[in-house]
This record gives sequence, structure tokens and C-alpha cells, in this order.
Amino acid sequence: MSRPLQVKHLHTDVLIIGGGTAGCYAALTISRNSDASVLVAEKANIKRSGCLAAGVNAINAYIVKGRKPQDYVDYATKDAAGIVRNDLLLTAAEEFNEVTADMEKLGLVILKDENGDYVARGNRNIKINGENFKPLLADAVYKSKNVDVLNYVNITDLLTENGNVYGAVGFSIMEETAYVIHAKAVLIATGGAAGLYKPNNPGFSRHKMWYPPFNTGAGYAMGIRSGAEMTTFEMRFIALRCKDTIAPTGTIAQGVQAKQVNSKGEVYEHIYGLTTSQRVYGTVKENQLGHGPCYLKTSGITSDQDQDLLKAYLNMAPS
Repeated sequence: MSRPLQVKHLHTDVLIIGGGTAGCYAALTISRNSDASVLVAEKANIKRSGCLAAGVNAINAYIVKGRKPQDYVDYATKDAAGIVRNDLLLTAAEEFNEVTADMEKLGLVILKDENGDYVARGNRNIKINGENFKPLLADAVYKSKNVDVLNYVNITDLLTENGNVYGAVGFSIMEETAYVIHAKAVLIATGGAAGLYKPNNPGFSRHKMWYPPFNTGAGYAMGIRSGAEMTTFEMRFIALRCKDTIAPTGTIAQGVQAKQVNSKGEVYEHIYGLTTSQRVYGTVKENQLGHGPCYLKTSGITSDQDQDLLKAYLNMAPS
């Protein structure tokens, strides 16, 4: 005989749904800047949840020396074929370096050169040792004033009345308990919808994903069902990944300037263009034309570059 479902009612000023990097940093920011009570509801555990659960080897949104925030806006606008909110991009870009410096204060290891400057990787990236990114951020959240964390609770629906959101409901994945959470403000930080699409991973990695398997667009669904305006959610792409690993191709393309080459040895990236979407489209098109398999040409790189790639790929795909 099963036990009856227990229902718990909670109240908070701000409910954050999702305890990945975005949710944790939002909680940290609210705690620092107000006396509002915050509750972070996470389906797993904030110490190892979200896209950076296992770490990351670079920060891909940084204004390096000689660049300005508007340069990042211009890059992202071109990369997304103009389907962006330029004002939101600029606001974000103006905060990139401040957030990065904050993470370094929390203990994140950021690689530096002999002059003490961050080691750049391309025009917008810096190298980090990010395997402890989430544990560091989680620790800071637990130490923050007025912040409570509800691990192992999966939020499924928003509570709305007259077009306003006043909370959410969810269920424990560990106990037979339902939660009804009332809040003055609700922030959804549940990640993307990567789980909806078949990955571009052939060979050994055909069953693997780079993003967490929980990234199924559940947060988008909550917003859509509640009548939210889904601004800036108009575009998607399926990223390229290297065969037999789930590591991103940008690590090679940007890190050692490797060219995209087809099976005939032709550099095809010049035909289609160098934006992210053009790199993806070009590779798919070359395969369709029978010019595959396509690869990134790393012959001729230095031994130091070779070692850097080895470290990066072992960090990202230990299998």
C-alpha cells in the first residue's frame, strides 16, 4: 500500500527554478543587492547541475584586451544572422569581465601569461581550469544570506492568476512529496532545449550529448503555457562535435586555427563562411554532396599545441 502524497507549502520573495550556473549566480546577485528571501529549486543538486556540471576549459564570452563590448555584440549579431536583441547583448557584454573577475575571487583558476594577463583564446575567449566551477558557485550560494536551496525537486508548472505568475508547483524526486511555492517573483533558469534534437555525434559518441540530458525545453514550456512572450528564443542550431568525443570543434578551430577540410583535402570553410551557423551548414552540405567525412586539419601544429589539445579534450571527454 503506497503512502499518501505529502504536500508542502513554501513562501519566498524570489523563486529561482533551476540551480545551474545561471540560477546560482542569480541567487548570489540578489542576495548581495537586497534583503529579499530567495529559494533555489533544483531537480538534482546545485553542486553538480547544469551545463557546467563537469567543468569547462574556456570562458567564451569575455572582452579581451583591445576589444570592447560592442565588438561582442557585432560578432553575436553576425553569428545569429541578425536574430538578436542588440540592447540585451550589449547589457550582457558590459558585465562579462566583472562576472569573470567575481568567479576568480570565488576560487576559479584562470590561466595567465608571464605578464599576469589572462591567456586569450581568440577574440572573445580566455582559458580557465573550470572543473570546480559549479562546486565553487554552489558553496557561495550556500553561504549567501537569505538564500535557501531545495535540491532534488523538479518544478513542473507555474502558478498564474490574471496573467501574473505567483509561484510554482513541483515534486521531489527522492520522496513522495509535492511542493506548492508562493513567490513575489519567479525566475526560470532551466537551461536550453538541447535534448529535443538529435546530436551531430557520429561514431563512438552517437549516443552522447554535450549538454545535460535534462535540457528538454521544460522551462520554455512553462513559459509558453503561462502566456509568456518568448523574446530571443527564435533561433536554434545543432552544434558540431568531434567524432568519438563530445568535445566542441571550436577548441580546435579557434585554439590552433585548424581549417575545416573535406575528404578531398579541400578547405571548404572559405566557401560557406566562418560564422557558427555557416560552419555547421557547410559541414552538413559537404557530407550531403558526398565530400565527407569532414575534419579539422591539425597536422602541422606545434607539440605545445598538441599537448594543450590533449589536456582540453581529456578534461571535456574523459571517456
